[in-house]
Amino acid sequence: MRLPHLLGNSRLKEALASLPPSGVGSAVLLDGPAGIGKRTAAADLAAGLLCPQPNGPCGVCPSCKRASAGSHPDLIWLKESEPSKGVKLEQVRQLRAQSFLRPSEAPFKVFVIPQADRLNLPSQNALLKVLEEPASSVFVLLCENREAMLQTVRSRCKTFRLAPLEQQELLAELSRRCDSSADALRAAAAQSGGLLGRALDILSGQEKAGHTAARAFCQALRGDELGIFLACQELSKLHREEYADFCDESCRLLTRSVMLTGSRRSVDIFEYLEKQRAMLNQTPSVTALAGALAAFCGGL
Repeated sequence: MRLPHLLGNSRLKEALASLPPSGVGSAVLLDGPAGIGKRTAAADLAAGLLCPQPNGPCGVCPSCKRASAGSHPDLIWLKESEPSKGVKLEQVRQLRAQSFLRPSEAPFKVFVIPQADRLNLPSQNALLKVLEEPASSVFVLLCENREAMLQTVRSRCKTFRLAPLEQQELLAELSRRCDSSADALRAAAAQSGGLLGRALDILSGQEKAGHTAARAFCQALRGDELGIFLACQELSKLHREEYADFCDESCRLLTRSVMLTGSRRSVDIFEYLEKQRAMLNQTPSVTALAGALAAFCGGL
């Protein structure tokens, strides 16, 4: 199978190239930060699974055209009614019922579940039951933080982690898509960490509030305590979903810092933010989390 629309990721493409549709198994987990191309990869993978041609997707058969148009009867994308709530338990139950229906024309149905890592515990347990009874279905799960998912769910998936783009490849794609100055393109590429979707958001001024806050926070970590305090004070203005994005993006940026400098301080803050991310569902106050983060950083 091929992923013709996904940039980079040669290892992932090589791994899938040798697999027939039946070799994918009943569940696939695509892991990586927001903006890395998971939805593009999922769309290609789903089309390839449904395409009757060898080494699909061919892109020209009726199946591929319907998959691209979102009208294939055997391809179901689950959509969140409210982004802050993710996929609801009732949707997972409906998915289970649909999975037992025979495919309309393909060998199996394909279900794509965005933000599978943001399912609450009851929804994950319901999903586990679906994965344990796959029938004639393949499930493609997308996640930004697989550690937030039940190990029993992850163990039933064939997992692939997407990789960021090299800077030159990213710059070339940004130049092709965007009418921006060379300086703006280079700045967006550098700030995005190799994530095409993130770079496009930066250039269009549509970057998520949590991602913008994460860049400001990590920048403040290079300065004095007052700067860190002020950055944390700004975090109290975020909604819970935005604070989750802040935690995810800060951890990604801190990982790069650790790789470059080996900073123990960055490791400590990374681990603290991971704990905050896990506590977010139980802690109703973002203000309390931001204050605790400021106190933690001040004590290092």
